[in-house]
Amino acid sequence: MNSSNHTSQAALPNRYHFIGIGGIGMSALALILLQKGIAVSGSDISFSYVIEGLEKLGAKIYREHAEDNISEPTVVIYNTMISEDNPEMRAAKRRGCPLLHRSDLLRELMHKDAALLVTGTHGKTTTSALLAHLLIEANLHPSFAVGGIMKGLGTNGNHGVGPYFIAEADESDGSFLKYAPFGSIITNIDNDHFDYWKTKDALLQGFKEFAQKVSSPEHLFWCGDDEILRLMQLKGTSYGFEEGNSLRVLSFRQSGWKNFFDVHFEGRKYPEIEIPLIGAHNVLNAASVFGMGLRINISEEKIRKAFASFKGVARRTDFKGECKSISAYDDYAHHPTEIFATLRAIKHAIDKRRLVVAFQPHRFTRTRDCFGEFGPCILSSRCSYINRYFFGRGETH
Repeated sequence: MNSSNHTSQAALPNRYHFIGIGGIGMSALALILLQKGIAVSGSDISFSYVIEGLEKLGAKIYREHAEDNISEPTVVIYNTMISEDNPEMRAAKRRGCPLLHRSDLLRELMHKDAALLVTGTHGKTTTSALLAHLLIEANLHPSFAVGGIMKGLGTNGNHGVGPYFIAEADESDGSFLKYAPFGSIITNIDNDHFDYWKTKDALLQGFKEFAQKVSSPEHLFWCGDDEILRLMQLKGTSYGFEEGNSLRVLSFRQSGWKNFFDVHFEGRKYPEIEIPLIGAHNVLNAASVFGMGLRINISEEKIRKAFASFKGVARRTDFKGECKSISAYDDYAHHPTEIFATLRAIKHAIDKRRLVVAFQPHRFTRTRDCFGEFGPCILSSRCSYINRYFFGRGETH
């Protein structure tokens, strides 16, 4: 979209319309606007409890995309998936409505706050949700927009009165380069989103540029177990299992559906940190948040208490129910690396019980680019050998 369509927040009318308001990223921003007392409307072709919640807060929702939905002066919000020939996009242009990409609205919403952004190919939602939960429990009253429903709160967004704004910085369309955050967590880099980036070199350059935009290197945490991130020689604090990381996970054990891990950071050992998440990948996610919490002066005691009370995120190893001793879980994992890590953690949690997986591909381009990896990653989750790094850590079993 031409940058001339963008305008500053001060010049915008007090009304916003979202094309595809039910999307997890769009709905979080719509919620924040409603909490700020701004009029919101939106359209979507499917109904969900997320949309129902927005309606209860006063949003006007249309159940289809139609030109008549743009009936008065409004700022129209779209995302990368909305095509130029969408009827509401056409109507907005014809009527001279300001057009903002979702990422531009997020930038405007957080421009006065100290933004703590989480990016990386895997783990963004869990990590950002845990960070938001920590700041809430520490009474720092953060604003946040995360890519999943936080089960403890039943929401994916909030307008807080505190100094911090927590959000995911999306690398899939390069929009994370629009931000200049105060601090950030970079979880990992994997082969994905080549429909936008085209080449691996371009993807890596994008992450490097994002890291350089972080204004406080003291509040930049990046996974030092990730070979690509390590070779970038970024400023900030490396974290991970391997020797040489500034924040090092010394050990961890998974007991059922919880992890317990020990961390060494800045000359101190922090033993037996409890987090009700499974898998080595979530130990890494939690370790990064632990370090960030200490750097923004949250006490160890408050961090431990917040971690232990974290209820997770919907569709991340989400227990759905049980029938005749068959337990059902839902998980959003869609990249082979994520699938392997998630299934391996579940297999550990259920011990000798049988694990049956029903897999639905997500995005044609990802399925095409990673097609040969899906079968092996699912079969290897039975804890046979898999020769690859997952979430920055190589393991064999």
